[in-house]
Amino acid sequence: MYTPSLTSGLYKLALRSVSKQQKFTIMKKVFLAILSASLFLSCNKKSLDLIDPNAPNPAVLKTEEGLIRGTLGIYSKFGLNFWWRALANHDIMGDSYTISAGNFSWRWVNQVTKITLSNGTVLTPPQGGPQATELKSRNDRSFGTDNAFYSEWAALYFVNNQANLILDVTTQNDLKLTGSADEVATKKAVVRAFAFWWKGFAYSRIGSMYIAGVQADKFVDGTLLSHDFIAHDAVVKLGNDNFDACIAELNKITNIAVYNNLFKRIIPDFTIAGKGGIISPDAWKKQISTYKARNLLVNKKTAQMTSADWNNILTLASAGIAKDDKIFTMRSADVNDLVGTTAWSPYRLQVGWANVSERLIQDFKAGDKRYDRNIDGPYAPYGNERNRGAQYATRWYLFEISDGGDWASTTTGLAEVPVACSYEENELMLAEANIHLGNIDEGLKHVDNVRDYQNSGLTHVSGTGLTQAAALEELRIERRIGLFLKNVSFYDARRWGVTVPAAQGGGRKNAWVIKPDNKLDANATIEYNYLDYWDVPMNELDFNTPSSGSAPVNSN
Repeated sequence: MYTPSLTSGLYKLALRSVSKQQKFTIMKKVFLAILSASLFLSCNKKSLDLIDPNAPNPAVLKTEEGLIRGTLGIYSKFGLNFWWRALANHDIMGDSYTISAGNFSWRWVNQVTKITLSNGTVLTPPQGGPQATELKSRNDRSFGTDNAFYSEWAALYFVNNQANLILDVTTQNDLKLTGSADEVATKKAVVRAFAFWWKGFAYSRIGSMYIAGVQADKFVDGTLLSHDFIAHDAVVKLGNDNFDACIAELNKITNIAVYNNLFKRIIPDFTIAGKGGIISPDAWKKQISTYKARNLLVNKKTAQMTSADWNNILTLASAGIAKDDKIFTMRSADVNDLVGTTAWSPYRLQVGWANVSERLIQDFKAGDKRYDRNIDGPYAPYGNERNRGAQYATRWYLFEISDGGDWASTTTGLAEVPVACSYEENELMLAEANIHLGNIDEGLKHVDNVRDYQNSGLTHVSGTGLTQAAALEELRIERRIGLFLKNVSFYDARRWGVTVPAAQGGGRKNAWVIKPDNKLDANATIEYNYLDYWDVPMNELDFNTPSSGSAPVNSN
């Protein structure tokens, strides 16, 4: 995929040699140029085509080399729909960053219902209605890629279907694998564990995002087999069931040398860096335990969680990801790239397509070295040049990773994001469960662990006698900052009640907002009023009519 030359080192050098206001002007002009070039070159028909005409057929897959390549091919099914659109949808609804561009319906995905300034002035969107109204009105195949409901659904069911294909092939008697009986058994177990892992991942995300889903456990070349739609909590259970199936396969592995050699070949080689790499069977099981904890945590409102729920979280997370464990990650690459080099948020946050939110900056604690490493500003407000809503305006940029930052870069291979869960997420689930169970100081130790792990330089909060309310605020802040770009910001906003109507106690008070006069209001109230769970896309329903008695497929 084409990388605009305007984001080269010459462009960055030019920005460093001008004033703040000139920098803003250059950024604005460059953004428009990149926007035009990127839309034309990175969103052509070829790059949006989800069907791979060169995908190996079942006959080829029955050879060892074919099976390995077909298993690695699971990654190719995510596509632009997931690495850019779906992950961005979550982050902008979580107000970690914002996107005002209308492409892929992003301006509607993070369109808030209203903003009340500290002087009582009410700002409403200059165009369109609430997020739910705008997204539902575009839930039609005629809107193409502007149907926001389609992206994550399509990507994950393609992943699931490829995993089904791999599982089907491994049950065939004519599958040809080399080596001793022990080696063959290990190879088959690794491949099957990998397929079950991605099925668990796909079902978990579908159930955590959509009001309903379909159980699809047989490979099909076309539409899904089942017309029975099941509620989102049942889909999440399918995710956990497939995670259990993954563990069962991992328990069959006896030859670690064969395991390591094969695992290295079924993940993209450019992800074997940083936190990514060969995940041991034990570390893999820990990642599953962490994901099961997430499945419970994010699919229930915090106010509805019981002591039993928190104890379950505690049990699962206690068996979860450790500090030095390798995890599933994604990067950009020079060859066989999966994110199109530019088509994901770590890149787009550097070129003005996505802009770090004022509310994220607001959540940094004084003295946090992550702020020093990553946050550049304040500058003249930008990001709302089209006057699409005050929530889009910001005064901040992110420093490049090459300049000492942690999160964003236009340089291939520098940025890394976890595909599933991370050590930090696991620690903060331990923290939250402990705090809610009354083990406040124990919970705060896990908050401190994350801050130390990320070199925040912040003074420890454990042992300081904080109340439960104060401890939960430390937890909230740390999930906002410590889990930035780690795929949970919308889940958190939803379960904390931030995204529900103000009449139900939702919204964010004391929020930072740039007013129409380009000055900061540090005490505004934002009412988001976002959908909790998205409707099943009409791209599915037009060809798969729900059977009688199926779960509701929309939120009406």
